[in-house]
Amino acid sequence: MKSPALLFLLGFTALTGCQSPLGHRAASSISRPKPFSVVQHVASVAPVAVPPDELPLQDAKLQSPGPSAVSPAEELPQVALDSQPLSLEGAASLTLAQNPDLIAARQAEGVSLGALGVAQTYPFNPWVQIQVTPDPRLPDGTTGTTAHYVLMMQTLQLAHQRQHREAAAMSVLNGTRWNIVQAELMAVAQTERLYFAALYQRGLAEISRANADLSHELLDISKKQLKNGQLSAADVAIVRLDESVARRRAELVQTNYQTALLDLRRQLNLPLSMPLTLSGNLADFQFGAAADAALARDASEWETTPSNPQEIAWQLAAARPDVLAAQSDLDAARANMNLAHANKTPDLQIGPYYQKTDSGATLWGFRAHGDLPILNSGQPLVRQRMAEVNQRQTVWEQLHQRAALDAQAAIDRYERARRLVTASGSGVELPQELSKLEAQFKAGEIDVLRIVTARTSLLAARQAQLDTLNELAQAAAALTSATGLPPEVVVQGR
Repeated sequence: MKSPALLFLLGFTALTGCQSPLGHRAASSISRPKPFSVVQHVASVAPVAVPPDELPLQDAKLQSPGPSAVSPAEELPQVALDSQPLSLEGAASLTLAQNPDLIAARQAEGVSLGALGVAQTYPFNPWVQIQVTPDPRLPDGTTGTTAHYVLMMQTLQLAHQRQHREAAAMSVLNGTRWNIVQAELMAVAQTERLYFAALYQRGLAEISRANADLSHELLDISKKQLKNGQLSAADVAIVRLDESVARRRAELVQTNYQTALLDLRRQLNLPLSMPLTLSGNLADFQFGAAADAALARDASEWETTPSNPQEIAWQLAAARPDVLAAQSDLDAARANMNLAHANKTPDLQIGPYYQKTDSGATLWGFRAHGDLPILNSGQPLVRQRMAEVNQRQTVWEQLHQRAALDAQAAIDRYERARRLVTASGSGVELPQELSKLEAQFKAGEIDVLRIVTARTSLLAARQAQLDTLNELAQAAAALTSATGLPPEVVVQGR
């Protein structure tokens, strides 16, 4: 007779060897290929997703995440610490590095990795049942041999359920990563919007300050001319009122500029004690064509080269992170539907047992049992999962359609603003024109009302030029959020 220990060893070896071959893949870190049509971290560290069939399994033993963000000034990026003006590229990099919302959003990746590790782990452990009956009383009054038995069972899933659980977890991980990339895209677009808004407010502040300075100079000249009898008191009162209004307007616009800087600081997570100076002005940026930027950026990733703006918008929308996240949700729903189909096959519990009866007989063999799918065949759950697949399919298709419309609208707005800026030309240089009028006013060739009217027209022309540039800059920020094109492929500094 075979040894019971040898029997149990052979049975346990057979059961533990019946797991899915997926469990024997080499664990490795998740690969992160370069995505297209999405904003990238300057250091290329932004997490991205990959298709489920290309994603290797992650080791179930996860490392605990370290501190996500740092607030001490000595650990902030150097771009925020030196005295150099902050460029648009530096602001985008700083946003990706220390925006609080992004730091919190990236922690979701660890949760999804943990869920993937759970899916990779076989859910059932072998279990052992032992029963001992000492000194049994036989019918003839004698004491029999101590009866005992040992039963070991293992649950086996026969329809490769773990493969479907892993596919669902991988798709969820992909969706999480694309959601992180979408959050980064929105954060960079918001930074671009706030950066341009601050430059616009600074331009308005410069115009208002120049206007206030000129008004003050005109007031001084008017006072001197009043003493010389060249102007009346009413004319001086008009100049004094104009100077007061110009000064208050300059103070208000300066306040708006500081508010714009505060909004940018909050977006960049910069303390108030840290100096913040922006580089250049709106006129220093060159805005390229949206179609050229899209083709230069993503043409190598497309199966066919688009021939019209609608096709370009459709291709850009298909590569937007939120659309890809919806596609990952669809993949997860399909994997859950496949899992529901697989669960229609009942699990099998099987294992060896060893028994010694009170009469001294020794028994050994195998025991197995499973459910009979009579009352619950699993089909209701399959129908639910199929409905979820249809829902996710509709969500993905409609999101893709809306994203394409958003991209078309953003491209149209951007190109119209570009044409408007091109048609407006370089505008009027305010100081030179006003210096001529000032010389004429000192010589007594023009009166006060004429110089005030001329100055108002020149200031309006300068502000109109600045408004046009601001519309183009804001359209560029909207283009980034709607198409996923990074700012550096659309906007270049001179």
